[in-house]
Amino acid sequence: MASSQTASTAGPLLQPGRRWWSGDGSGSDRLLSALGLLSFVALWWFGSLTSDFVPPIGEVLDAVPSFLTEEDIYADIADSLTRVVVSLAVAVFVGFWAAYLMARRGFWGLVVARYVDLAIGLPSTIAALLALFIFKRSEIGVFVVVVIACFPFVAITLRQGFLSLDRRLSEMSGVYRFGGISQIRNVTIPHLVPFTLASIRNEYAHAWRVVVIAELFAVNSGIGWRFTQAYDRFLLVDVALWLLVFIVLLLGTEYMILRPLERWVLRWRGGAQ
Repeated sequence: MASSQTASTAGPLLQPGRRWWSGDGSGSDRLLSALGLLSFVALWWFGSLTSDFVPPIGEVLDAVPSFLTEEDIYADIADSLTRVVVSLAVAVFVGFWAAYLMARRGFWGLVVARYVDLAIGLPSTIAALLALFIFKRSEIGVFVVVVIACFPFVAITLRQGFLSLDRRLSEMSGVYRFGGISQIRNVTIPHLVPFTLASIRNEYAHAWRVVVIAELFAVNSGIGWRFTQAYDRFLLVDVALWLLVFIVLLLGTEYMILRPLERWVLRWRGGAQ
């Protein structure tokens, strides 16, 4: 009896596959994030000692106050952020309808699938150069490049969502005489919310990378344009500062907006991370 009580008491500590540090995962996530940040700082410090092309950390930190007081930088940051948000929204919209057609198969589904395959295999640099040739140095070219680069991955993710839709829900909507648009709005879209959020989180970082590349070629504003201006003039401290701006925007939006939004939207599931 005593041994069985001891076993039942110790059971949660001895369950297969569990670790003492796992908990709900938040503690280990914070520890790994801190280790990742420390490793980045260590590599930066080591690089500044071994190379003349990596500015010292102290020199970059000393330049931060004067950098932040420049009013022009905020216009370029806003330009890049606007391009990312608008382009990603268009990519999600296009990807949704591409996924819808691919899931339904048929002639147009096959046609769209070939375009998705082509867009996936197209390098971002080539797309940026093609946009430069077609749109010249136009703002539209940046948006087109980001949409082309991001929508196929959104389409593939949402296609899996369409294919995993329970047929019984579709049959139920037919019983209640839902039309095509009504079925999409009341059945399909709620089912696709987790897939949509996952695709947005994945493609947000991708969109930032593509925007920076496109700004190198197509426009005279934005973080990418500022980065190449500093690089061409061999202003290594400015290069490091704009790199830090890019990292802060990318990670700050991810951890302060996208992840909390995903947890809030999927709170009904009880286990969304």
